[in-house]
Amino acid sequence: MRYIQVRDTNLRPSVIGLGTSDFGTAIREEEAFGLLDRFVELGGTLVDTAHVYGDWVEGGKGASERTIGKWLEQRGSRDKIVLSTKGAHPPLADFARSRLDADSIRSDLSDSLERLRTDWIDLYWLHRDDPERPVEAVMEALHEHVAAGRVHYIGASNWTRERIAAANRYAQRSGLTPFVASQPHWNLAVLNPVLPPDIVAIDDETRAWHVETGLAVFAFSSQASGFFGGKYGRGLAPEGGRAGHVQEMYANEASYDRLERVLALSNRLGTRASQTALAYVLSHPFPAFALIGANKLEHLEDSCKAGDLVLTPEQLRYLESGEGSFTSAVSPKD
Repeated sequence: MRYIQVRDTNLRPSVIGLGTSDFGTAIREEEAFGLLDRFVELGGTLVDTAHVYGDWVEGGKGASERTIGKWLEQRGSRDKIVLSTKGAHPPLADFARSRLDADSIRSDLSDSLERLRTDWIDLYWLHRDDPERPVEAVMEALHEHVAAGRVHYIGASNWTRERIAAANRYAQRSGLTPFVASQPHWNLAVLNPVLPPDIVAIDDETRAWHVETGLAVFAFSSQASGFFGGKYGRGLAPEGGRAGHVQEMYANEASYDRLERVLALSNRLGTRASQTALAYVLSHPFPAFALIGANKLEHLEDSCKAGDLVLTPEQLRYLESGEGSFTSAVSPKD
């Protein structure tokens, strides 16, 4: 498993991060512990959760953070994990209600620290944005917790590049803590225009901005919900609720073209298509991390193998557009 330095921090997480949205609910505690144990055995250090994870299940409020906190305590592994959690999400029953005020941030962080059984969060994210709220007040509220040592670094999930840039300009002028990373929706598939307005996906202009600034990306939906796993393609119509969601998100000619190129390149490299597609996210000229969701050990092990696969710029261009080369990828040991 490779590790990459997050610019302007002392964080050097594994390039694969374990997403835990269903821990303690759909994934029972014993199964979650098994996934976490195996992830660490495979070299994983980045564990991502959120204050709101589990709230959609009756009796599941805070379930993901509580499960991770219990595991951290039982394994004595807090110092070995780069712990990432998110707060200030709108209420699930009222997405229009902003929670980027200082009191909401403070309350969510306090809950998260208690649930996770820790004194500090390595990387604390704002889970959603409210473009109507001035960035000045938001950055001042976050800086309070960095100054107190409860948070080491901060990031923005589902914020546009314009809002992140504005927030960081103010932070730098004012001697406050800036955002060190963005957590957007990003994968190799071509997204249909179906995302709700509170979800931010990387586009070409944003990717170029990350190249220019060096700001780290922690991509969620990095595997396109299994689009490259073998069930999807032209003329294939998998059944089931998840399959319908995947096709609503990604079923288009451009995505099918990319899928076919992933299969061709994977055949040349001797990798699985899902690994090659995941390596696409991890092979850009800025710090890039992929958050994966896995409910089975074999899926976790398959995904973590992508953590040692680096594609060349020519291969990235080939996957995107059909141009470029089939020259071999490199698999560094570092």
